[in-house]
Amino acid sequence: MNRSPVAATTAPSHDAPRTVRRSLGMLAFAVVCASRAAAQHVPRLELLDTAVLRAPRLVESSGIAPSAQARGVFWTHNDSGDEPRLYATDSAGDDLGSVLVAGATNVDWEDLGSGPCPDHPGWCLYPADIGDNGHNRDRIVVYRLAEPEPPTGKADTLRQAPIESATALRYPDHPHDAEAIAVEPSGRILIITKELLKPALVFRVPLRRAEQRPGEVDTLELVGPLDLVPSLTWLRMVTGAAVSPDGAVLVVRTYSTLHFFRLRGDSVPSPISPTTGLTIPVVEPQGEGVAFIGPDRLALTTERRDADHAIVSRVRIIGVPASRP
Repeated sequence: MNRSPVAATTAPSHDAPRTVRRSLGMLAFAVVCASRAAAQHVPRLELLDTAVLRAPRLVESSGIAPSAQARGVFWTHNDSGDEPRLYATDSAGDDLGSVLVAGATNVDWEDLGSGPCPDHPGWCLYPADIGDNGHNRDRIVVYRLAEPEPPTGKADTLRQAPIESATALRYPDHPHDAEAIAVEPSGRILIITKELLKPALVFRVPLRRAEQRPGEVDTLELVGPLDLVPSLTWLRMVTGAAVSPDGAVLVVRTYSTLHFFRLRGDSVPSPISPTTGLTIPVVEPQGEGVAFIGPDRLALTTERRDADHAIVSRVRIIGVPASRP
């Protein structure tokens, strides 16, 4: 007589809870290690110094760029309402004079880029007439001039520097307000829009083999949205940008924060810092300009706003990779 097979039953192991505890412990350890590693790579900011901008006419320092001719000298400019004029200053905020940019117009200069001149040796400055609070400009303009010799003192205000080009640009969709320009060592120029409730957009100036003829307007190329969380409450609206000396890192500033990105050719820059940014370690009347003044140092400028003066500050960056991987 055949018997029906009986299913074998395995007694529960007393090691199972111990194994689960061991796995959970290893997972917790891995999470802690990953968190510590991530924390080590989150950049930090250290305030080096800050000073009052002493030039009496410099009330809305909207952009800043370091001089390639005079160590420690910065170029800056006013927002709309001034002549097309560049002011020279330093980290002490001294009034070092100014230079009129001949052939340019200041409708709404919002930033100042700098980089190698594209068609001759030397260093060029790029005043960016890109502001458009009313979103109604049918074109914006990026000027280029060879960096002039810095003036010698506050009374030195009569010299002029001619523009080499004035590139008229339009957006591919509709007008945008923008306050940030970044010039890469390769000569590529980025413009970053100022958005109140949505991510800022990165546009690229198309490369040209020849200068524009009168009446020509080039169409900007959309790169994509920047991974930066905007906030009216925390004043995270883009007001300036710059590229590190080696061309690897893009810094974007808002009224209250700094954001760092890895440049990736024609792709959208990828964030290195938190998308909510790093709080600027100084109280500013209205933060506007930013420039790299070394691999790990930035210069920041402000408008006066309701304060008695604008300021210039220097900040050290700790933890941002400044070279290409």
